[in-house]
Amino acid sequence: PRAAPAATFLMVALVALLAGGCLAPKRVGPGERPVGPPPAAAPGGPILVRIGLTEGADQLRLGADGPWELAERAHATDVTAHEPAFDVVLERRGEEVAATVDGFTRVAPWLTVAPIDPAHVLRWDDRRWRGELHVIPTPGEAGLTLINVLELESYLAGVVPREIGPGRARRDLAAVAAQAVAARTYTIGRLDAQRARGFDLFADVRDQAYGGVDWEDPLCTEALARTAGLVLRHGERLVPTYYHSTCGGHTASIDEVWPYDADPVLAARPDRRPDGRPWCAESRYATWQTRWAWDELSATLARTLPDYVAYASAGGRQRWERDLFTPAVAGARPDAPGALLDLEVTARTASGRVARLVITTEAGRYVVRGDRTRWVLRPPDGGSSLLRSSWFELRVEAGRSVQARGQGWGHGIGLCQVGAIGRARAGQDFEAILTHYYPGARLERLAAGALP
Repeated sequence: PRAAPAATFLMVALVALLAGGCLAPKRVGPGERPVGPPPAAAPGGPILVRIGLTEGADQLRLGADGPWELAERAHATDVTAHEPAFDVVLERRGEEVAATVDGFTRVAPWLTVAPIDPAHVLRWDDRRWRGELHVIPTPGEAGLTLINVLELESYLAGVVPREIGPGRARRDLAAVAAQAVAARTYTIGRLDAQRARGFDLFADVRDQAYGGVDWEDPLCTEALARTAGLVLRHGERLVPTYYHSTCGGHTASIDEVWPYDADPVLAARPDRRPDGRPWCAESRYATWQTRWAWDELSATLARTLPDYVAYASAGGRQRWERDLFTPAVAGARPDAPGALLDLEVTARTASGRVARLVITTEAGRYVVRGDRTRWVLRPPDGGSSLLRSSWFELRVEAGRSVQARGQGWGHGIGLCQVGAIGRARAGQDFEAILTHYYPGARLERLAAGALP
């Protein structure tokens, strides 16, 4: 899935989606029918992206800051124009979308709201969005899916500030530029990845956090302009430019963290200044600690361990299936862990992160690997949905409490965002930053409208 859609191809794909698509939890899997043809780029035209803003919505209210139009398909002749004083309310009716404006309703399998003048923007959820908003019935589920279709660089203008932070000082420009290249490369590499859902990328941390117009920032926009068209390659392929907040002084190899093969461009690297301090030492998550009461952690594991077993048993993760669950007695089920008895880190990666965590419950012994330790040991305070990182030490007081002391935030693969800021402030340019975090990668500029 590596091509970008022009408007016509986008519409064909979405119409085909509505005709018979199946919902996939992530990508199209075995036995699932791909939806529509792969989208394509118009020769010399802009690269368009489709961003899934929400799925399963009961109702959507859309508007604009200028005159706008409602259409059933791209470049349709059956278009109704509306003034900005009017919003459109959309609901699902069977396998179609019902749109009501100023007391009049039209129903179609798929509807588009677009500003008549591209200089104007659209409104949804008290936020503003460039490009067009497309509404379709959520495939395989109830409710509606809202998709923002817009030009690549406009999308990135709403991503880069959310990922590296808005309002950065000018001395951080090289780090922001490095983030811009990483985000652009990641985006192009994920085009069409969520075809079964009708879009390319999620608008949240499942891909990249995207906030639309209201998150745009002058320094980030400048960084995008300075790096316009630049992507990272390794050999003949695009680099899978994963990135994270804070590495803690050492990045991680992809095969240490996820059940994937090793990749030389995503290898573990020391990330410390000449004096030994991490480049990301200024992060508030350079070090952290979390504590659970014993019963509290036991209740958490009753929810997260069955989820982990399902994840590790899924297709393509055979490396993590070994010793996944050993029952304590015949008939014990991995989806019913029972009370916590003990837990212990039994192996670490070369970068110091937890490679193997053994958790013993009344049901048996679970072996949790890599970054999934963060999903299993969810914090009790609600401040983060996941444990900050898999680089931690455990202190266990059986029957009383468990404490984790760690460093870093995120999976640790690829670019360390706070480390990049430290390097920029020390005078490194964005190319030096990128080639440190993605060893062996090279910058390449795309031709206008072209895709790798």
